[in-house]
Parts: sequence; C-alpha cells; structure tokens
Amino acid sequence: MKITAQEEYGLRCLLQVAQLTMKDELASLEGIANAEHITPDYAAKLLSTLRQGDFIESVRGKSGGYKLKRAPENISLDDVIRHLSGELFESQSCQQFSGNDSNCIHISCCSIRSVWLSISQILFNILKQLTLKDLLNKEDVLTKYLRKELVISI
Repeated sequence: MKITAQEEYGLRCLLQVAQLTMKDELASLEGIANAEHITPDYAAKLLSTLRQGDFIESVRGKSGGYKLKRAPENISLDDVIRHLSGELFESQSCQQFSGNDSNCIHISCCSIRSVWLSISQILFNILKQLTLKDLLNKEDVLTKYLRKELVISI
C-alpha cells in the first residue's frame, strides 16, 4: 500500500490544527503551510477537504483560523483516511479493468480480489481503533500500542 500525499499531508494538517486546538489557539493557514513545508494553496485545499468532512471548522476575522470541530478522541483515523482518499481497495474497481476488455475476465472467479478486500478490512479495522488523540501522544507510546494490538488481533 502506498500512502498518498493527500492522506499524509491531510493528516499532518489535521494534527497541526489539533495541537493548537488543545492549547485553545487557532491554527492559521500560513502557520500550517510553514510547519509542513507545503504551499499555502495546497494547505488551503487540504483544510477545505477536512472542513467538508466535519473534522475542522474555520473561524473568520482578523485573528481567525482553524480549530477542531470535535474532540480528538472522537476523530478516528479510519474516518479521516476514508474521507481524504476513499477505500484502499474498491470492490467496483474490477469493473474498471484496464486490459483489452471492458471488464476483468476473472470477475466471476477471482481469488485475488478477496485478498485485497481482506487486507483493506484489516487495515481499516486498525485505523478505526486509533484516534487523533492517539497521534498527539509520543510516537514511541503509539508504536508500543500498535505492536500490542497487532499481536492480539492476528
């Protein structure tokens, strides 16, 4: 699986907003863009997408900016990633076959599709258990948590 730039930077922008929201501060577009080393236009696009997903809200005015719309513990990574990019593997993708035919010739007897669907389900089940609050913790704490959860769930 390859993480897209939209997923990576969208989640990073959301974390920037979350960190400032926890301090009762608003995140500015320029501040987020500078912190993530992306253009203000790209940051604005990502923040707009996050706002449409009801993760953040914008506050207008001279001292305006962005803040979380919900508490970090109520924002699952599953919801964020799905909003930023959709499903990891769409079951409809077999009907958009890029070969010579309009549909995949294996559509009725495909054993590969079940593998992709299973991997997608496992990944999103893990992401459902993780929240934005978890990401605000130190990385080593989160890594230990994930290792423990993966061992138990496998």
